[in-house]
Amino acid sequence: MRILVSTVVLALTLHGSSGRAPLPEPADAPVGTAAPARAARTGLVHLDGRAVADDGGPFDAVGASLFWLAWGYKFDRTRLEANLQTLADAGVDYVRALGDVGPDGWTDRTIDPAWPDYDAVIAGATDLAYDRYGLRVEWTIFGGSRHVPTPEARRRLVDRVAAMARARPEKIFAIEVANESWQNGFEGDAGRREVRALGARLKGAVRNLVALSAPPNDSGAACALYAGSAADIMTLHYDRDTSRGPWAPVWQPWAWPDADIGPGACAARLPSAVFNNEPIGPEASVNADGDPLRIAAAIVTTFLAGNAAYVLHTGAGVRGGGAEDRALGRAANFVNVPEAHAIFGAIAAAKRYLPPDLPNWTRHDVASETAFRGITEALAQGHLARAGFAERGPEILGVLLGITGDVVLHPQIAMTVDVIDPLTGAVAQRVDAEPGADIRLSRPSRTTGDAWVVRAHKKR
Repeated sequence: MRILVSTVVLALTLHGSSGRAPLPEPADAPVGTAAPARAARTGLVHLDGRAVADDGGPFDAVGASLFWLAWGYKFDRTRLEANLQTLADAGVDYVRALGDVGPDGWTDRTIDPAWPDYDAVIAGATDLAYDRYGLRVEWTIFGGSRHVPTPEARRRLVDRVAAMARARPEKIFAIEVANESWQNGFEGDAGRREVRALGARLKGAVRNLVALSAPPNDSGAACALYAGSAADIMTLHYDRDTSRGPWAPVWQPWAWPDADIGPGACAARLPSAVFNNEPIGPEASVNADGDPLRIAAAIVTTFLAGNAAYVLHTGAGVRGGGAEDRALGRAANFVNVPEAHAIFGAIAAAKRYLPPDLPNWTRHDVASETAFRGITEALAQGHLARAGFAERGPEILGVLLGITGDVVLHPQIAMTVDVIDPLTGAVAQRVDAEPGADIRLSRPSRTTGDAWVVRAHKKR
């Protein structure tokens, strides 16, 4: 006989596209207003299992694409600082910036190592982001290779970035050799060999975490690029394909590595840590998704799946209002990204309620239903798109994605259960549950499905 402990009704008052209760309006500093410095995390970023850590211990690292950092530092510093302030206020840990890009597609946002002050620019931008706004930088050295057309020129640029990083190692989050190298100047087998060689050269010159590049989403590509390389971490650009539904890109990190490289193919020879480096986001290319709830759920899923970092990828973070982005209707500044307030609120919330070492927890196949029953039934009924759980000792954390019908969780042991709104971090319901209890997540009003985080503590 099942004991009904609580009915959790999660159909909250809808507001806009987020499907949740309204949030308070932000108090954004006007462009050009000096803001107080944010205390930065200290120490060298390093690996702690699958997670990143520094002097403060492991942390769930949230970054943001800011490809135009160097350009903004040189040509539009006031507006750059306003955008850095926005990211700092949201609790973002680092920005991802390009060290070389253009001119193709970047007519008015070119970043050129031939600038006479180039070395001072990348050093100054790194110092500004960290010293004033508490933001580290993930430098991607090559956004392209038009400015450095020879192998020797490319080696020299790697050496210049390495010299900058050696002078300020704790301000660097990581260094990536190239952005999607396979289509940005490092094509074919020869290009792959060069990226691996540049990665080894870079790793020999710095103390920071080093990645090579995001490989194409083809079977075997990750193995060919990363297996046995000098890289500490892998940067992945997960598939943005929404043809299987809007929640499919959110779930992509959970599929790594088995769905991408096959069981046991080369996993032992790959870096242990993975960055979700350029996921689908607001005004992104190929496919975009600006739904704050799905972005909030993607952050949770990234760390729950064992990835070490999540990067918010927006149109504003690409060229910052460059001509090619204006033609696409992209926002120039983060505050102008549609639903920006809700998105940044979700980031700040995740930093509060997610365990800082979540990538190191043990993932669970929901089919085993060791903690809760009812999930496989909801999946089979089409009431739930995806669900994932991880465990550490008595602690359990899970995410339920794309809820379109009734989902009833039945705890298998005595536990306390919090159902958390990933948009705000608010606890929608706290249940003191005995085995066999019903925890009912009712049908939501969102046509594309709802999402909730479940956090539980075993009583024994």
